[in-house]
Amino acid sequence: MTQQPPIRATDPRTGITAPLPAIDFNPLPLANRAPAPPYPVDALGDLLGNAAKALAYYVQAPIGMAAQSILAVASLAVQGHVNIQKGNIGTSPTTLYCLTIAGSGERKSSVDGLAMKPVYEYQAERRAEYETLQAEHRTELDAHELRYDSIVKSYKGKGSNPKPMSHDQQQALAAELAELEKTKPKPPTRPHILMEEPTAEGVYKHLLEGLPNAGLFSDEGGGFFSGHGMADEAKGRTITMLSQLWDGKPLSRTRAGAGESGVLAGRRLAAHLMVQPVIADKALSDPLMMGQGFLARFLIGMDTSLAGTRMLASRPYDEDPRRDPDVTRFWDALGELIRQPLTTSDAGELEPETLTITGPAYDAWVITHDAIEEQLSRHGELSEIKEFAAKAADNAARIAAVLAYFETRADPTPEHINRASELINYYLQTMIQRTQEAAQSIAEQEAGELFDWIHQTGGELSADNFKKLPPAYRKATKARALLSLLVEYGHAVVSANGPNGKPRAWKLRKESSDV
Repeated sequence: MTQQPPIRATDPRTGITAPLPAIDFNPLPLANRAPAPPYPVDALGDLLGNAAKALAYYVQAPIGMAAQSILAVASLAVQGHVNIQKGNIGTSPTTLYCLTIAGSGERKSSVDGLAMKPVYEYQAERRAEYETLQAEHRTELDAHELRYDSIVKSYKGKGSNPKPMSHDQQQALAAELAELEKTKPKPPTRPHILMEEPTAEGVYKHLLEGLPNAGLFSDEGGGFFSGHGMADEAKGRTITMLSQLWDGKPLSRTRAGAGESGVLAGRRLAAHLMVQPVIADKALSDPLMMGQGFLARFLIGMDTSLAGTRMLASRPYDEDPRRDPDVTRFWDALGELIRQPLTTSDAGELEPETLTITGPAYDAWVITHDAIEEQLSRHGELSEIKEFAAKAADNAARIAAVLAYFETRADPTPEHINRASELINYYLQTMIQRTQEAAQSIAEQEAGELFDWIHQTGGELSADNFKKLPPAYRKATKARALLSLLVEYGHAVVSANGPNGKPRAWKLRKESSDV
């Protein structure tokens, strides 16, 4: 940038001419959004990673979005079968909570629908047999009730004035009815394993009446964050219950009504919520969700938009993921695993196998754990996101177990730990970036985006051309406010005023455009 010559002025009292204090002509910096960190998709391995790449290609969606969908549904399929033991540190579920941030039009539904295809097919199969199972249950229940009536009648005296039962007869009847109650037919489990916008009560009932393995999955996660379960009077109950499920703790429920209280143990709930940035910003600034550590349990991903680059001209018209070997291999593995019978107790509680991180794999996990812990110190890189970082090593162990069981049905190896560590590093870097951006002025970020648009379209803007601006800035009041900020910060000047003295045209300063 050209050095400005000093401005000189003469003091009228002394007649002495001297330079005025130097003026800084450099424009003030504007906040801007850094590009999202690239998702390390290769760390998902050949089976999951190649499927994510293929789905991203066919849908023309960000690779990170596809990877999140693949990892989340893998956790749904694995969590009912295994827990993960971290040496002698403790045992955790293999449950993962994923949150994907993507704007409207990024094809969230298309990606998630393909990744979840085997799960939807499994649910459809369960729905198809549900009516038959219900009909069988009704006939079995009728037979049970007839048996109950016949037992009671057998203890009643004959005639119009039967004698009262003796104490021994009463005890015998009670014992026989108690034994009969053990054989009372149980209703079939709910056919669905997925839910989208549950309340705490809905989650409890779903896990009580359905399979002990379930998923909270929504490609419109805003419905969850703004639904009944997150209303002010219900939010605390919902996030407490979901946090307990992530931890693998039993759920307890106390109600006044008969039969409405109880304890549910041995249940698992994986989650993947896809939300727009405005919803994510609101959730991440919610003191209750952050203070109770609910969102800190999530693996949060975001990716650079592909909008404007998703051209079809050079692509074959008959491309189909159903013929792609990487996709079908993943679907086959997922379908097999989601249908694999769950090991449960007589009470219907899951009894997962325990995978163990041991030997060299444990040494590798300790390196990851300690590296994260070191950066949690007051001046460490992770100190600003300590809620997320404090759970990162545990999440790394869970990811390693999901990868290992999905691929080999065996304990995690050092390779699985290293791949999981690479993924956790991505999630931590993403959270650091979001935290830094949250500290910046939203108005400054928008002004920077408007500056870039004006610069790319010739460096000048007239009020008559507001309608040509990006949709978010076309409203005159919005455009004028951002332009005033650009002028105030020294990035633009008013080049023309209207009859009422109101600015009508703006021009970027050459010094700012050259930066």
